[in-house]
Amino acid sequence: MASRNPVERTLLRIDLRRRTSQREPIPREHVETLLGGRALAALLLYKEVPAGINPLAPENKLILSTGPLTGTGAFGSHHYCVTTKSPLTGLYLDTLSSGYFGRELKWTGNDVVIIEGKSEEPVYVVITEDGVTFHDGKPVWGMGTGEVQTYIRETLPGKRVGIATIGPAGERLVPYAGIVNEERIAARGGAGAVMGSKNLKAVVVSGRKQRPELAEPAIFMEAMKQAKKAIAANPMLSQRFPAYGTMGAIAQRNSVGGLVIRNFQEGSDERYEAISGQAMEKKGLIVKSTYCAAPCTAKCAKEVALREGPYAPLHTRGPEYETLYALGTCCGISDVEAVINGEFLCNSLGLDSMSTGVSIAFAMECYEKGIITKKETGGLDLRFGNASVLDPLIKDIGYRRGFGETVALGTKRMAELFGKGSESFAIHAKGMEIGGYDPRVAKGMALVYACGPRGGCHHAGGFTAQDPMQGQEIDTQTEAALVKASRERRVFCDSAIFCTFLAVGVKDEVIATLLRGVTGLDRGVAELYAIGDRGSNVERSFNVREGLRRSWDTLPERLLKENLPGAKARKGQGVQLEPLVDAFYAVCGWDKETGIPAREKLVGLGLEEIADDLKKTVSTEQ
Repeated sequence: MASRNPVERTLLRIDLRRRTSQREPIPREHVETLLGGRALAALLLYKEVPAGINPLAPENKLILSTGPLTGTGAFGSHHYCVTTKSPLTGLYLDTLSSGYFGRELKWTGNDVVIIEGKSEEPVYVVITEDGVTFHDGKPVWGMGTGEVQTYIRETLPGKRVGIATIGPAGERLVPYAGIVNEERIAARGGAGAVMGSKNLKAVVVSGRKQRPELAEPAIFMEAMKQAKKAIAANPMLSQRFPAYGTMGAIAQRNSVGGLVIRNFQEGSDERYEAISGQAMEKKGLIVKSTYCAAPCTAKCAKEVALREGPYAPLHTRGPEYETLYALGTCCGISDVEAVINGEFLCNSLGLDSMSTGVSIAFAMECYEKGIITKKETGGLDLRFGNASVLDPLIKDIGYRRGFGETVALGTKRMAELFGKGSESFAIHAKGMEIGGYDPRVAKGMALVYACGPRGGCHHAGGFTAQDPMQGQEIDTQTEAALVKASRERRVFCDSAIFCTFLAVGVKDEVIATLLRGVTGLDRGVAELYAIGDRGSNVERSFNVREGLRRSWDTLPERLLKENLPGAKARKGQGVQLEPLVDAFYAVCGWDKETGIPAREKLVGLGLEEIADDLKKTVSTEQ
């Protein structure tokens, strides 16, 4: 079995129009300064996708990337990153998924794949150590994501493969369509629609011969022992996740008054304990604990089964917290079976369940306020709490038919269509629906959402929800610094690649040692944070070149001006965002008036080429 040089990185470029492929070396300086994964892909996107390109045009590119830890057997290294220009926001997008796709891609001898152009006919591609083959996609066009994977596995007997595919939602260019592999999904921002716009149904990877070589095996194994001990010692990873996974967060968020209820109108209600992990366990719905890929001891994933009722029989990977809040509490729905079925439909159709649920909740509030009626909804009774609408409406969103065609637009575009004051409660940032942590309770999350690189994501711009959840009172400058550090840590973990959940319990020093064991490069923790800062500023620069300015770094009026009933932490007051943004820009080195990274900041990070490009192409006007 062949091995690879520890610092050698290879890019595979696939042209769908010409049906050609070629391999290119990745410059060593990029490997050293950006690691791989998210940060490296952000630089490639900046260099290869000019400003102003329509995200659904052939000129947009789809980048699949792994990190130095991928394929080495390191804990938490089984994610892969998808990077493109988002059809939902028109801005930078990265989105990650776990499972075995990333490992198989790495073992083909390719670290990064850039897919460009558009096929004239539906196609899927197969990547092995021997190269790329193009296959007729018409037989699988129209299939759900599970059907596609079954078909391809039967077509390629004897091969162990990873398959990343779109469903009907991606084919129909729903702007929040995702990419599914196994039962995992790179969900946010519409990467699935970019695949659909290229007539690309699936990417199949199968590798065995090109496993990465460990530069210092003894150091790597010692770091693995330390990581295992840290995971076992962390209560969230060793107790709460094995018990309920992220589903346990429903009860926790409700207890602090920060659960998202009825489109962010309330923060707590005991009725929603009915869809918690604890409630599912009592009802016997949880079949077993599992993980996204081995090796992992946290077992954050659950398999659930519906054995009776309108959605039975159904056996599937259980809903995460974000799905439970989006399709459940945000829509005022406490019917857990309906939510489980809704999550299954989202995965099959290839939809981001978060944007799906928050968009439905927005439509529900518009319906209850009389802004839309049954005439617009096609007869659907869109009252909060009506669980019976989830099944038909999710299907209609995925196939863009009936009122589903409207909800498929997302909250921002629906608000622009409906008007009548609905903009004030359209819960998005930069066009992306906001995650399930209300910033009126989790103060730092206001900056995560408002200033995050891909819009209303609860992770990409950092993740600080745990601090206010613990009742901490933090001043504005400290909060800004906390968000910046959290953002940088997330970026270097996404570049390594190291699971964000396991990173909660594993110290930075251990991650640095794991990386040294793989690459032989002795980086300190400060260097990892510098990589995170560098990647973050590449992402920010991409968005600035697309027109982003300070006025874009904001939140919906509801979160800024309305207090949150039921909140127990910080009294749920509307977010005082502007002082937070001032402090955040200052600590980031971004101009206070425009939000553009200062030239000296970029040059100090080794991004002089980007600094020169912004000087030539970007106006400093707000």
